[in-house]
This record gives sequence, C-alpha cells and structure tokens, in this order.
Amino acid sequence: MTSTNQSAAPVLYSHPRDSTDDHRSLVNVVGWFLLVVVIMIILTRLGSRWAKLRSLGLDDVFIIISTVFAISQTVTVSIGVGNGLGHINADVTEEQRERQQKSIFAFTVLFIMGQFFAKLSIIAFIVAITPHQTHRKMAFWLVAVICLWMVSSILGFAFQCELPETWKFENRQCVNRKAFYTFVEVFNILIDNALALFPSAIIYGLQLQLKPKVITISFFMSRILVVVASIAQLITIYSRTEDPFLSWTFALLVIIIQTLGIITACGPYLKPFLESMNSGMIGNHDIQRRLGSTLDNSYGSSGSHGLKKYGKFGESLITDSSKSGTVNELSQSSRARIIRQTTTYRVSSEIVQ
Repeated sequence: MTSTNQSAAPVLYSHPRDSTDDHRSLVNVVGWFLLVVVIMIILTRLGSRWAKLRSLGLDDVFIIISTVFAISQTVTVSIGVGNGLGHINADVTEEQRERQQKSIFAFTVLFIMGQFFAKLSIIAFIVAITPHQTHRKMAFWLVAVICLWMVSSILGFAFQCELPETWKFENRQCVNRKAFYTFVEVFNILIDNALALFPSAIIYGLQLQLKPKVITISFFMSRILVVVASIAQLITIYSRTEDPFLSWTFALLVIIIQTLGIITACGPYLKPFLESMNSGMIGNHDIQRRLGSTLDNSYGSSGSHGLKKYGKFGESLITDSSKSGTVNELSQSSRARIIRQTTTYRVSSEIVQ
C-alpha cells in the first residue's frame, strides 16, 4: 500500500480587525474606547468646575446632554455592527440589511443632536466670559445659525426617502443623500470655524499674561480638529463607488467627529485653563469671596459698595448692592460669570439715601 503525500498551499488566517473586508471589530472597539474617553473627560470637566466654582452652569448641562446623545449613538452603531455593518460583501439577510439602515438613520440623527448641544455649550461659555454686549449679540446670532443647521439637518435626514419607511434608503426613491450630507457637513465646518475663531478673538482681547492667553486660545483653536475630521468624512464619501453610508468608514468617522466635538468643548474647563484663570480671570464665586471679605472687613456697613475696574478702554464694572441686594445674588448657579482682572482697582463707598 502506498501513501501519497500531497503538498497544499498554506492557508492564511487574519483577525477580523486586520481583514480587508471585515472591520466590525475595529468599529466597535474604537467606538466604545472613544466613548470611555469622552465620559472620563466630561467627569474631569465637571469635577474641575465644581472644585473651582462649587456650581454647574448651563454650559455644563448642554455638554451632559451632548454626552447622552453620544452614548446613544455608540449603542446604535454597535447594533448596526451586530447586523453586519462593517463587513463588506457579507451574506446578510434582508432583515439584517434593514437593521443596518435603521442603525445608520438613528446614529446620524443622534450625531446631529450631539454636535448641536456641544456647540451650545461653547456658546454658553462665551456668553459667560465676555462682559461686552456686542460679543453677546454675536453669540446669540451664532446660536440662531446653529439652530438653523440642526433643524434643517434633522428634517433632511428624517424625510430623506419616501414615506412611510424614510429610514430605508437602499433601492428607494430618496433625495440626493450625498449632496444633502455635503450641505450638512460644509455648514458644520463653517460653524466649527466660527466656534474656534470667535472665542479665541475674545480671549486675545483680554488683559492676560502671554502664557495663559496662548493656552486658552489653543484650547479653542483645537476645534479645528473637528473641521479636519469633517473634511476627511467628505473625502471618504466622494471616494467610494458603492453606497458610502453603508461603509464602515462612514460610521467610524461619525464617531470620531462626535468625540472631537465634545472633547474640544471641554478644553477650557480642564486643569491648565483653570490654573491660568488665577493669572487673569476671576470666577463668580471668587467675586463673592473677594468682595465679601473686602467689604465686610474694610467698611463693615450696609451701604452701597462698588468695585470699579479701569481697563484699556476705560471700561468699568460696578457691583451695586442697592440693585442686587446681596453678594450671593451675584453668583448664579446656572452661569459662571468671569471678569477681567487688571493691575489697577479702586474700591469706593457711598451711602445710599
């Protein structure tokens, strides 16, 4: 009896993360990892804010809501991955294909809402740090533009295809989804550029030392990272021959943009910025502490006391107890107001008849 030895070519196995046609593990791992990073940074922001001011503001509420949408988005992406999203040329059932499209529909809407509240958080911070009415009016106009972007984006995605299954875009009569998403992202890029430049210009005008000024401006200019990721998303969409919205790169870049949008909104609340506040920016509770101790120890009366600041343009900020009642009323828990600190102050006292 003879035996025949047959030589066979070695079979190469690849891990799903390294496979050229299966990126489900990559999308899942990156998505959940970035979500953990976001949650840790949010907790750091809230903890730093509470340690510094003993209160949370409206901007904190906005960023918390944005994080909730980011969590929901990651969950919906995972549902899509569980039904084959990220597996190219996979043999999936019709039901799984529909679940993928539902997942894409859901996490796209959640992405818009998460970005919306992250942007509002930055605007709320801008309103808090500037005493100028012009800056505040510009901020409110920017809020109106952001709301317009959010509403138009949500309505466009909600009614992208014919009723009643508007989420089902494969082989259906729909709007030009690629063109509409381009509109959404270009609009988003313009807004993010404004959110980087506008607060940076405000900080540049404050009388701060160079180092804290550069640190603070760097935090706001980091918003450009969101712009870069958005541009990468557009390039990816137009470089694919198949439906780009069913690709793993679309889902992954949506997660990355959402993460950067939230993280860059938290920069001003992290430790380096809060430490730089001591060199030139005073929080509301510092106002309460300093005004309270100064007025009580120096005057010991219930008359009207004011702290007047003489700045570059001869501006003044006067705190009048006859109008505000108590110093506690100066510190609103929903807004951490910040004023500029200069080297020259004059404390005056007068009796209100």
